[in-house]
Amino acid sequence: MTKFISQLHKEKIMFWLLAITIVSSFIAYMFLVNSTVLNIVKREEVGNSLATLNTKVSELEFEYITLKNSIDIEYALDRGYVPAENITFAGKKDTNLSLNR
Repeated sequence: MTKFISQLHKEKIMFWLLAITIVSSFIAYMFLVNSTVLNIVKREEVGNSLATLNTKVSELEFEYITLKNSIDIEYALDRGYVPAENITFAGKKDTNLSLNR
């Protein structure tokens, strides 16, 4: 009789260990699925934001090119710039390097 009770006690412990393992596995699975879904949603939002920002950058580049092409000599003179008179450029002198022993 005591052997039967001891066996029953072991079976109870095994049942509860198995039940706890199954429940914790299910909870971990649900947590990981939830994390995966949230990451997919975030990635979609970031993709949409990136597309919007790329569009805005393209518009700004177009505006920059338009403004850059509209600057000419008359515009510069109207703004107070004057043509340079004495133009000199920096040059490189010819230098000979030698190794004296």
